[in-house]
Amino acid sequence: MILYGPPASGKDTVTRALSSLDPAFALFSRVKVGPGRSAGYRMGTPELLAQLRTTPGAVVYENARYDSTYVTDRPGLDSAFESGVPVMHLGQIDGVRAVLDGYPADWLTVLLWCPKEATASRSADRGDADTPARVAAWNATKEDLEANPSFRFDLVVRTDATPPEQAAEQIRQALAEGEQQLVMLDFDDTLVDRLTAVTSWISGYCAAHGLTPETEHRMLGAMRVRADLQTFEDLHAELQLPESPDQLWDRYNAELPATVRPYPGVLDALAAVRSSGRRLIVVTNGGARIQRAKLKSSGIADHVDAVCISEETGSRKPDLLIFEKAAASVARNLAQGGWMVGDNAALDVTGGREAGLRTAWISHGRPWPGGPAPDFIARDVLEALNHILGGAR
Repeated sequence: MILYGPPASGKDTVTRALSSLDPAFALFSRVKVGPGRSAGYRMGTPELLAQLRTTPGAVVYENARYDSTYVTDRPGLDSAFESGVPVMHLGQIDGVRAVLDGYPADWLTVLLWCPKEATASRSADRGDADTPARVAAWNATKEDLEANPSFRFDLVVRTDATPPEQAAEQIRQALAEGEQQLVMLDFDDTLVDRLTAVTSWISGYCAAHGLTPETEHRMLGAMRVRADLQTFEDLHAELQLPESPDQLWDRYNAELPATVRPYPGVLDALAAVRSSGRRLIVVTNGGARIQRAKLKSSGIADHVDAVCISEETGSRKPDLLIFEKAAASVARNLAQGGWMVGDNAALDVTGGREAGLRTAWISHGRPWPGGPAPDFIARDVLEALNHILGGAR
């Protein structure tokens, strides 16, 4: 887990309380090169720092403070995870992000907070020689939080109002609940290759009816992202297609689902996520008839805990309501946190973020289009699910 907070917010005290609850919880000692406190660090030399910096992947995060350099190193993390549950102390959100992205694991992020006056008095009481610097760092921590309003911690604890033992129990409970967190998943072009299926269906339809390549191209353009009865009404009016909009819509609903296939490895990945205790919910815009048929024929329906479809809920992504109903479908709520995974920046990332979820964007090799970035960018859903699970260290 990662404990973030200003100086003297109780990171050491809460860590000791956690270790008392369960010896598996142990402080992760970062490498420190410089003067000052040595307790809680692996004191290093400039030569060791140079070696870490020149070893590919060895430095997960590095920062400087109080005339010292602090390094979160991969070899140290590997050893800590082999021994138990590492408890890492960080004071920069950039550092938290660097660890979440650079060392995939089942991280729980906790904000320990206290007023500036508490930092000053605690620092003085424990005999720090640099209390003014600690107070300045409290100000920097507050500015860091204000500069990163979109970052959401899994848990926030006010240490000026919560005894260390109680804070430790809250953190342990949050860690246990995190093992059952929600994972919401977009369906089309996230779990299944909708575009290939639609392209094939259009090609077959046009060939069967002797339609031109230009007509085929126009139909694909209109149906690439979404297709419903209105889509076929518009295409029929424009292209004078040989069947009525209702006939086209019925044919599409009957024929397309059988051609939809999950991306390679997806079913096994979903099974692995469910076996970890997480609750999987497909959250998709679209018509109930065709989406449920595609979910069944692709095998996805048998590998998730629930399905939430816009036509059935009366709400479409990115509206908050569809996410609320998705959580409620497995007797959970959004306040308990979780992930939204999908390929659409506006519907999945923005919608998921506004619902209070962490977000993973499936890029399919595309560059991020801009705006507040997701918590994780993955080339495909397998990479995203591996990240959520903790990945291979």
